[in-house]
Amino acid sequence: MSGEPKLELKFLGALVEQLGAQMYPSATATIAELISNAWDADARNVWVEMPFGKPWTEDSKIVVLDDGHGITYKEADQAYLVVGRKRRKEGNTDRSRGGRPLHGRKGIGKLAAFGTAKILECYTVPKEAPQAEPTSFRLDYDAIRAKPLGENYQAEPAEDTDPLVAPGGKRMPHGTRITLTGLKLKRAIPEGRFRASMSRRFALDSAEMRIFLNGEPIERFDYPVQFHLPRDRKSRPGLQVDGDWAVEELSDGRRVSWWIGFTEKPLEEESHRGISVIARGKMAQRPFLFQRAQGVSGQLGQEYLVGEVRADWLDDGLDIDEDRIQANRDQLRLEDPSLDEFLKWGRRLIAWALAERGKLRAKKVTDEIENADEIMELLRPFTTDQRKALMRIPVALSKTEMSSTDILGVMGSVVDARDDQVVRQMWEDIDKEAPDAQAEVWKVIHRFGLIDARRNQTIIEARLKAIDELRAYVEGGAKEVPTIHEHIKKNTWLLDPRWYLLGDEVRLEELGIAYEPHEDPSGRLDYLFALRPSKPSTLDEVLVVEIKRARTADGRVKRVNESEFDKFRRYVRSAWNRYRRDQHPPAVSGIMIAEDYTQSAREAIEFEKSDVRMYFRTWSRVIDETERLHRGWLAVATKRAEGDGFAQ
Repeated sequence: MSGEPKLELKFLGALVEQLGAQMYPSATATIAELISNAWDADARNVWVEMPFGKPWTEDSKIVVLDDGHGITYKEADQAYLVVGRKRRKEGNTDRSRGGRPLHGRKGIGKLAAFGTAKILECYTVPKEAPQAEPTSFRLDYDAIRAKPLGENYQAEPAEDTDPLVAPGGKRMPHGTRITLTGLKLKRAIPEGRFRASMSRRFALDSAEMRIFLNGEPIERFDYPVQFHLPRDRKSRPGLQVDGDWAVEELSDGRRVSWWIGFTEKPLEEESHRGISVIARGKMAQRPFLFQRAQGVSGQLGQEYLVGEVRADWLDDGLDIDEDRIQANRDQLRLEDPSLDEFLKWGRRLIAWALAERGKLRAKKVTDEIENADEIMELLRPFTTDQRKALMRIPVALSKTEMSSTDILGVMGSVVDARDDQVVRQMWEDIDKEAPDAQAEVWKVIHRFGLIDARRNQTIIEARLKAIDELRAYVEGGAKEVPTIHEHIKKNTWLLDPRWYLLGDEVRLEELGIAYEPHEDPSGRLDYLFALRPSKPSTLDEVLVVEIKRARTADGRVKRVNESEFDKFRRYVRSAWNRYRRDQHPPAVSGIMIAEDYTQSAREAIEFEKSDVRMYFRTWSRVIDETERLHRGWLAVATKRAEGDGFAQ
């Protein structure tokens, strides 16, 4: 063994796949690294041109141009194109030539381009001296990956060697242009989402460096929030306020500054939720919650939380051993012991912020309800003690995520059902519980509509009673007028719950319907109904309803004869003639309800041919169908109400 050559650690060109394509898998990460390179080159402006809104093709390209100091041929050969070079340690500084805190550290950021493109072309003009020559090179991802053991990749010159020109046409004396082609992503990227992500990646003052995307500046990250800490709450111990930022000192002596906001509605993009950590003007940690575990209420509050923490010390140091940020430069090495105090502080901060948000939101919701126009009308039927109890509902529900409108809806349901003994008892029982318990119970009641279910149960029970009364009238031989007529007028849903009563005992002359006084002494229709309209019609369908007594006083079945059928048909056709003159004429139908029909009437009905639809129902069919429908509703309402144990 001693005579054999020493074993060697070997590198294949395919290593670029792990260090580039897989470590920087998004266009956002790729562009962010190229912008960081411009920052390290002391650029004052960076212009990014890239396609949005349509899938990328073979002709698509991304161009990143900056007015930094550029790099010489020697710097490209001995520094930029050396993978894994410890830039800060070799230079013995973590500052750029212009004194900026450097972003670069591990020497692999230039490979970020291969997460998005197969070809990188660089054309750069150094600032070193007027006679300095431009430098250009071209990196081919597939060619690099194919390199065998021990063989370096020799870059070809860039194909695009046109002079550097800033937007507006002015030639640039120095700077760098990176062109990416062979773009890998085929799906369209929304510009708004990309711009928002990029604005969160950098916290740079425009006086330091301006970033433009397709000619428009990327503005500083600023999300519209309902509550802002510390602006709305400054009661945290040890808190100092600097404008809209809070400044604190950790227990280990390090300083941080932060702001936290809570949006009015949950953040749609889950990746935007949480607090991003900024070091040296660049995001060092994607939005997160400091590994905080939450209960149900905390989880709900987290859906609204957004913010930033500045901690430049996270990226201090020269050597990689001191680095607290992962190689992809947008996530912290959370297992690093030096971050323990920072993470503990962050978890305490979020707990405090969520609690403060709860107080702020509770006050806002209760203020909105107390000042709502309808609140006095809601409270009017109650005694002073009952009003106080009713106003404890919004206090309890303000601890949930329900809006003031929804809370008013719960209060309205309680008020509407105040005559229901079961609902009243439920309300009184809940009012005796602790505030947090009240909030959860009321929230469940609102979510499942339990009060409405109980009210529906009561309403349907009353309707079934009305159905039984109608059956008794019909089977007992009650007269059409006034007994049956008045009962149906009071309960029009008995014939069909979809119908809307336009009028009863409607005078024919009011509708312009021709009739013969000697044949129709009353000159009236029993009922005129309509189905609820939809625009542009004022009515969808008009129904002429004629009811006939079911039995005589001695119990004999009353049958409709041919003459009565002819009169009904004439009414329906006259109504049809009247309404068809409307600009948007409704359909017109006729319905006759009787217990039976004579043979001659049946033959007339069978051979009737008309443009107008006419239906003939028996009382038993109408009553049975209505009862079956309501008993089905009752079963559903009872199941919902009794499912949570307060229906009797």
